[in-house]
Amino acid sequence: MHEPDASKPIDNDCTVDTDLLLWWEDFYLPVFEYILPKMGNLEGKKVLELGTGTGGTATLLAKQGASVVGIDLLPFRLKEAKERANRHKVFDAVDFSLMDATQLAFQDNTFDFIISKSVLVFTEHSETAKECYRVLKPGGKAIFMENMRNHPLVWLYRKLFLKYSRGLRYFAIPDIEAIGQHFEEMEHREFHLLSLGALFWKRIIPIPFFYRWSFQFLKSVDDKLLRLFPMLKRFCWITAMIFHK
Repeated sequence: MHEPDASKPIDNDCTVDTDLLLWWEDFYLPVFEYILPKMGNLEGKKVLELGTGTGGTATLLAKQGASVVGIDLLPFRLKEAKERANRHKVFDAVDFSLMDATQLAFQDNTFDFIISKSVLVFTEHSETAKECYRVLKPGGKAIFMENMRNHPLVWLYRKLFLKYSRGLRYFAIPDIEAIGQHFEEMEHREFHLLSLGALFWKRIIPIPFFYRWSFQFLKSVDDKLLRLFPMLKRFCWITAMIFHK
C-alpha cells in the first residue's frame, strides 16, 4: 500500500503522519482528526492501545509525548510494531506486550487513555469495557474506533467476501449505548456514509484525480446529511466512541 510522506495538520497543532494510519488512511484520517484534539496534550500521559497490530497508532501517540503500552495477541505483529517504533525513534516511549484485551494484566487506575481500532468487534463488548474501565484512571478516557453493522455496501461486501465476518460483533447505535452504561459519560461520532462511493475510482477504475475529488466531495455531503438527518448515522461505516471515567 502506498504510504505518503506528507503529514496533515489537525486542530490542536499536532500532525497525523498518514503512513502511521497503516491502511485506509484517507478514511481514518478524519476519525483521528476528531479524536486527537479530545485527547489534548499527551506529554507525559500513559496510554494503552488494545490490538496494536504493527504499532502505527502507538507510534503516532508516542511521537506526541505519550508513554504507550501496545498489546496484541499476535507475536509477529508485535515484532513489526517494535521495528516501526524504532524507525520513528520512539522505541523508549513504547512497550509492546502479548496480552488479551479482555484480561488486562495491569493494576486499577493505571492509564490516562485507552485507545483501539477495530478490536472490540472481536470481543464481547461488555467484558472488554469493564476491563478498560478498571485500568483507566479517574478522569481518563477510553476511545474505540469500530466498524458499524448497517452500511449497505459494506454489509454486502462482508456477505460476499468475508466469511469470517459472520462471527464478529459489529456495532449498531444500541451497542454503543450499552458500552456507555459502564462509564460516567460518553460521546460518539459516525463517519462515511456516501464517501465510500469514491472507492469506485480507486478499486474499479483507478483514476487518482477522480478518487481524490469524489472522496472530498462525498465526505462534505456526508457531513451535511448527518447534521440534517442524525438518524442516518446508523448506516455509516465507522464509529468513534469516547467514554469518560
